[in-house]
Amino acid sequence: MILALKALAAVAMVVALVVFGFRALTEDDADEPAAAPTSERTGRDVPPPPADAPGEGMYVLSSVTADGTVEVQTWLRAATPISELRMTTTDPDLLPGSVESLDLRVHGLDGTLLAQRDSVGTHPQRIRLRASATDLYFSYTIDGAMDDTSQTVQSRTLARVLGMDIDYDGAGGAVRRVVTATGTVLNVACIRPTDDFDESPRPCGKPTGAGDWTVDLRGDDWHDQLLAQLEG
Repeated sequence: MILALKALAAVAMVVALVVFGFRALTEDDADEPAAAPTSERTGRDVPPPPADAPGEGMYVLSSVTADGTVEVQTWLRAATPISELRMTTTDPDLLPGSVESLDLRVHGLDGTLLAQRDSVGTHPQRIRLRASATDLYFSYTIDGAMDDTSQTVQSRTLARVLGMDIDYDGAGGAVRRVVTATGTVLNVACIRPTDDFDESPRPCGKPTGAGDWTVDLRGDDWHDQLLAQLEG
């Protein structure tokens, strides 16, 4: 009987220590508000807007890597504070689930993390910001952006998705799109996102002379999708 009581007391002591340790480990986390903006990055980690970014609108830099993914950086300036972004990784071939944007991170220019999403696919998503802001920086990686089936010359490829479709209340101004690649950007075409993408792509923008391409969009062309033919 005495041995049983001693064993029971030992078990009770172990349970008490486990509970105490768990509370000690989680006490700090419980004090943090769940929806508060966080400084996951410092202000130095968020690149400043490019010198030629529009005074209102977006500057979108799409970099096609050697493995076929597209790294996208976007600087956004709005006339009024934004509390929500509407985002879709639109596929011109209208194939659901064929392409997605991964590891979306939205920051204020001071480095504060305002929103994040692991994946944004071909279905529209509403990204609510933890705090309203007029100046934003966000980055993500597009998977499934390349169209290898249309390749007619061995050294050339077609990038059919170079950025998400972005919308927000009060959207306006201009959009400057810059496309870079590990090789050379041979040409870029724009296609207006109608319900069934029945319009033919049209040549747009101009080469920069460094193997890159720049496209400026305004008005009805604001939401145009870009296609790029690459070499190398």
